[in-house]
Amino acid sequence: MAETSKIDMEQMRRLASIMEKGTIKSASMPQSVELKDKDIPLVTTIQEVAVYDANKEGYGHANTVSNVTVTTTRNNTVEDGTPITIETAIALRKVVYGSSIHSFGSSWKSMGFVFQDISGPFSYGLKSERNGSRGLLMAVQGHIIRNLLHRHSQGDKPQKLSSLKPTNFERRRALIESLCQMLWRAGENNGCQVCLHGNQPCFPNNNMYRDDNITERLHLFAFKKYQDLEMFMKRYIHFFEAPTGCILYLYSMALSRTVPKIIEDLEDAIPQLLTDNEDVSGALVNLLLTGRATRHLHNGKIDYSEDGEALNQPMVGILERSEIGFLYWHKDEANDNRTQVGSMLKTPRCPVWITKVNGQFGCLFSLTLDLLTDWRSEHKFNVYYYTGLPIHTSELVLLVDTRFGRKLQSKTTIGRKEEEKKIPALDQLIMTKWYGAEVDWNGVAPSY
Repeated sequence: MAETSKIDMEQMRRLASIMEKGTIKSASMPQSVELKDKDIPLVTTIQEVAVYDANKEGYGHANTVSNVTVTTTRNNTVEDGTPITIETAIALRKVVYGSSIHSFGSSWKSMGFVFQDISGPFSYGLKSERNGSRGLLMAVQGHIIRNLLHRHSQGDKPQKLSSLKPTNFERRRALIESLCQMLWRAGENNGCQVCLHGNQPCFPNNNMYRDDNITERLHLFAFKKYQDLEMFMKRYIHFFEAPTGCILYLYSMALSRTVPKIIEDLEDAIPQLLTDNEDVSGALVNLLLTGRATRHLHNGKIDYSEDGEALNQPMVGILERSEIGFLYWHKDEANDNRTQVGSMLKTPRCPVWITKVNGQFGCLFSLTLDLLTDWRSEHKFNVYYYTGLPIHTSELVLLVDTRFGRKLQSKTTIGRKEEEKKIPALDQLIMTKWYGAEVDWNGVAPSY
């Protein structure tokens, strides 16, 4: 098994080397898109897509993007851009899924970026299910909330609840902004790539690759200017709102970071952004939040082992403070050997955190923008918890009090340990950021 993994690593490195040198032109240099026409108001895009959604039979139309004509068809496919090659498809499938033979299950193929009912309590939220794509959806959700909060902010004053009641226009604009920001960061703020779904396979059948009706039909678009990317996404956001939208975006993130850099980020680990259960890996979480696919959660670089010996290769963690953060807690970990998240992720620039509690992803956020910059705001504050699951029909608002600490009733060590076991998992997660905090569920029975 170890020998097989070693061979796969060598194959991935050879493919990455070829792509980096430019031998595979369509992988490293897809057709560059530079928009020269006037900025397109988002309302125009929304009207176009509304017509598309209303027409159940679909239609075909062509939109000219400067020197590139992107033709969309009734099946939500594209006929231009740079068709993907067999080499790129194999490398992309391996770095995402770990194999060019196996591919995405039905749960991934059915997921796109779709908002909840505008009249419901979660008009700001994306729909999610209990499957592997939930981690990706929650990462995008965190950026959506960040963009909504910043757009409604007035200095460091607490946000108004109206920021959680966006209009259709506002929430769709926040989605487009979020997708663009994450792609651009993965491309180190110098460029990125976007995948759209084509109508026909781009290469003939090959025994090294098994068709999945998605990867072999990709058309790639490269961007060197952020404004061009944003305009492009405004026009073709419906590709990502449709089924397979999450897959298209995952591929776009991987290509924007590039396969060689993802392999470098993962150090000696087998390059695989999804786990064997199709869940989002820790490396993919970091790629979505920071633009780098490192496996580690600590700050900076670690050059020495716990025994003081120099490591063959430094363990590179999170190098700068992230825009939105990450918090982790799992009940099966021993108290003296828990996963430690560094302050770069615990204390982001905006009070929004992607959470993973007992293996389940969610999003925790506060409407108080200065929560992480003014220590007085951390005495007592509200946080919202969102999962996107259909079983949750009402908002969960928690009151966090850090002034006096959590009081345990028992006076014996054994008794206190038993009390600690009864603390809800979400409380435990919150205490990894605010140690000893008291959490009030506002009359709701703890369910996490």
